[in-house]
Amino acid sequence: MILEAAGREFAAVGPAGARTDAIAAAAGVNKRMLYHYFGSKERLYETVLATRLADYVGEAPAALLGDQLNRRAADARERGDDVRLLMWEALTRSAPSVAANAARSATWRARVANLGAAQRAGAIAADVDAAQLELALAALTIFPFAFRQIAVMVTGGTPGEPAFDTAHATFLAALANRLATPPRRRDASKPRVRLTAATISRAD
Repeated sequence: MILEAAGREFAAVGPAGARTDAIAAAAGVNKRMLYHYFGSKERLYETVLATRLADYVGEAPAALLGDQLNRRAADARERGDDVRLLMWEALTRSAPSVAANAARSATWRARVANLGAAQRAGAIAADVDAAQLELALAALTIFPFAFRQIAVMVTGGTPGEPAFDTAHATFLAALANRLATPPRRRDASKPRVRLTAATISRAD
């Protein structure tokens, strides 16, 4: 109960704006209990980040890229507080200190490895860097829900509403299909003819 209430408060106003009395009231506990269990608001914030964000990308990716993208978008839509916690984490923590969390880093790297395996199997175009592709996929699915104002200005729709979500899902499916399409290659069954001056003169 305490971590759930703290998660909502930190997501809404950030660590600086969060009030321990508001968290205690929402959790239905005495304020002194927060300090008994966590010692400080800062430590409570660290615990919320560690517990709420540990499994943000923990689910095994879907076999098909289109299914995986739509699952990620649905996750971002349904876990709005966690998306905001990611934003607050970016504002209040240095990237190296966050990346030092071995478990969370390993989860992201596992996704990169999964994309690399899909490339080697021919399911995804192999001419893109797997790590950069993972970063792009994360942005495609998280960004609209993290920066709703930009999504509204760009598309005219609101993330989380049916019209936007349908258009977003359609786009993600089309993009996944494009990434799964191998580059066009020359038909090896057709002999290649190199025109030379002698060839042209014989044709005459």
